[in-house]
Amino acid sequence: MVPLKSRRRSRRRSKRQPAVGKLLPAGRTIALLFCALAAAVGLYLIALESSLFAVERVDVKGAPPALDREVQAALQPFRSQSLVGLDRAAVERAVLAIPSVHSVRIDRDFPNTLRVFVVRERPVAVIRRGPEAWLVASSGKVVRRLPLGRALKLPRIWVARAVSVVDGQQVTDEEVQVALRALVPLSRMGHGIGVTSVLAAGRQLTLITHSGIELRFGDATNAPLKLAVAAEILPTLAPPSSGTVVYLDVSVPERPVSGQTLKSQV
Repeated sequence: MVPLKSRRRSRRRSKRQPAVGKLLPAGRTIALLFCALAAAVGLYLIALESSLFAVERVDVKGAPPALDREVQAALQPFRSQSLVGLDRAAVERAVLAIPSVHSVRIDRDFPNTLRVFVVRERPVAVIRRGPEAWLVASSGKVVRRLPLGRALKLPRIWVARAVSVVDGQQVTDEEVQVALRALVPLSRMGHGIGVTSVLAAGRQLTLITHSGIELRFGDATNAPLKLAVAAEILPTLAPPSSGTVVYLDVSVPERPVSGQTLKSQV
């Protein structure tokens, strides 16, 4: 005879086995899932190779007509490619290679439109190197070469001939970077400090205003505060007369100093 305890354990095992079996999908369900997966992969491969979702139109947002044309030309190699398998990183690199583009975002609008959202570089100064001139953005990126006499409202940053300036690349010269750290907040603040030139010697900056007054800036730290102090005092200063230099020193913004010297003493 089978002991009573053994018979009870056998009955418990037989009750548990069907419960576990119910948790597992039936063979038919597994087959249907594999079919659905295969169909999805097949549809993706068809969409990848088919001309049904080919790029036919590039819609550029945030760009003026001239920049729009540059973006359209840069993305010409991507036309006729499928939106499904489009290499977004490659598209972004192609647009960012345009010097006047600061950032870009790509969006696919099925079935055939590629939308490109562009943020332009914001020019804040003109780099002068002898007879050459370039437009430079707040990011330090060189936007383009300029004919002399253009963009007259922007300050000039004078650099030595040894400084490398290349369209579409960052200016790595330390003195230019220091000058930009003062000019960027100046361009944003919107007050009436008109600056024609920036002279950098090491980390020390001198800004020449439209009236000919020297704004002795010191280094580029606390630039917004120094500019705010200068904006209050500059209107009270008389422009320099012949043979003299009028200056305002805001290198220590809590203790601004103004004065006048002879040009021969500078």
